[in-house]
Amino acid sequence: MGLLRFSSLSALLLLVPLLGCGRGNDALQLPPNARILHLASLDDIPTLDPAAGYDTASWTFEQMIFDTLVRYSDAGVDLVPDLATSWQESADARTFTFHLRRNATFTNGRAVTSADLRYEIERVLTPATRSKGIEYYRDIIGAEAFVAGRASTVSGIETPDPWTIIFHLAAADPIFLDKLAMPFAAAVPREAAQKWGDDFSRHVIGSGPFMLRQWRSGQQIVLVRNPHYFDPSLPRLDAIVMQLGVDPELEWLKFQAGDLDISAIPPAEFPYVMKTPRLRNLTLHITTLSTDYLGMNCRMKPFDDVRVRQAFNYAIRKPKLIAILNGRGVAASGILPPGLPGYDPGIRGYPFDPAKARALLEAAGVGRNFAPTLWLRADQQEITLAESVQQDLAQVGVHLILKPVAWSALLEAIRQPHTVEFFSLGWEADFPDPQNFLEVLFARRQWGSNNDSFYANPRVDQLLDEAAPLSDRARRYALYDEAQQLILGDAPWVVLYYPVTYVIRQPWVHNYILNPLRPTRFDRVWLAPHPHETP
Repeated sequence: MGLLRFSSLSALLLLVPLLGCGRGNDALQLPPNARILHLASLDDIPTLDPAAGYDTASWTFEQMIFDTLVRYSDAGVDLVPDLATSWQESADARTFTFHLRRNATFTNGRAVTSADLRYEIERVLTPATRSKGIEYYRDIIGAEAFVAGRASTVSGIETPDPWTIIFHLAAADPIFLDKLAMPFAAAVPREAAQKWGDDFSRHVIGSGPFMLRQWRSGQQIVLVRNPHYFDPSLPRLDAIVMQLGVDPELEWLKFQAGDLDISAIPPAEFPYVMKTPRLRNLTLHITTLSTDYLGMNCRMKPFDDVRVRQAFNYAIRKPKLIAILNGRGVAASGILPPGLPGYDPGIRGYPFDPAKARALLEAAGVGRNFAPTLWLRADQQEITLAESVQQDLAQVGVHLILKPVAWSALLEAIRQPHTVEFFSLGWEADFPDPQNFLEVLFARRQWGSNNDSFYANPRVDQLLDEAAPLSDRARRYALYDEAQQLILGDAPWVVLYYPVTYVIRQPWVHNYILNPLRPTRFDRVWLAPHPHETP
């Protein structure tokens, strides 16, 4: 999850009449006393297919519909059992054996077996799937032959019986368990995925605590309780209803009216919320393992010149962005966020120096008529932050054009090597290791996958390859830190800030827990009665 994230917290809001007790349950055929959590988003969900999704919006729902062998605990970064009840890792971190629970079933009624886990990883490794997760499983023995079409299966995945799956790796990978906690490695029934093909996202079948009931693009998505979930006490909700295409300003009004269960806090309202004890006590906040940044396409002129990229780093005033966020962020100096193992507090980054920025642009032959286009998510807070960047760049003779687009359109556009020259994004860790930022986002082999800046440095690639198999954490982090220093010097990004996420929930919402690595899980969330419900 690294995971592409909105550079500002996504809005959660209801625009159409709400579904809930006494509020329209009949349309979903839910009982009158159904416990329904009401959410919303400005953007549609890009996908529900675990092979395809690689952003916070998609993973929010995928992790509710699908199970993986292991997952992270609700509040932390510890791995806990999911489909696997136990596992063993060899001393050389090259063989991983998992024993599956025998009471897990898909919502189509079929038992989950080791073959379903093998199928999904092979599906991710199939080039035609175009999965951004392919890089995480290439070190499984036989994966390269499978990707190249020389083998029909991945020889390094053994399924000796329906309840056992064994992975053999070509090289040591001390964080392979974390990679299996990603939705890419979920259990998926072959018969459903093959039946629906490219349309599987609209007809997903999983074994998680919820299942898809309805998805109307740009309007509404509804998940309902999976009655066959292996833990009969979960989930504690009967349904989750998220309305789509909602203006963030209306969100706050709905929350204040009691019609919305959880909400982002608009920047203009944040000081008021923090000064009002009744509201402040309803807030939750967490510093996620995330970095928000501006990416520059190193293959498109003039960003193919390191001096131009460095100039942009010197030109942008980060404290002003933090002020716009009402303090909900920390100015960034490096790529790795605080709290991530391997974070180097000694990195100072680029100071604000507009004179030096202009000098670098002049040295690169960039005149005062340069007018690049910044692609960004069409969200008011994102636009406000981009306008601040626009003002800073104007001071050094750069006339920035803003291009707000829908989230899914932005994700698709940045994959193209010669389409997006400059873009605003955030990256949230999938697992707590520098590899998830540095290798995934900056390795040459990630062009067209996750390296959306199309950056390359052979020395960086060498350091990343040396670090990946090391279990010696001190040596591992030292190599990653050296790679980070080189990347910062090459400046494919302007690192902006490390976000601090705030949400507010109604007093009847219980056990809603923020996680530093993942979107919140909803299986243990429960709702007490509230004044708007009718008997």
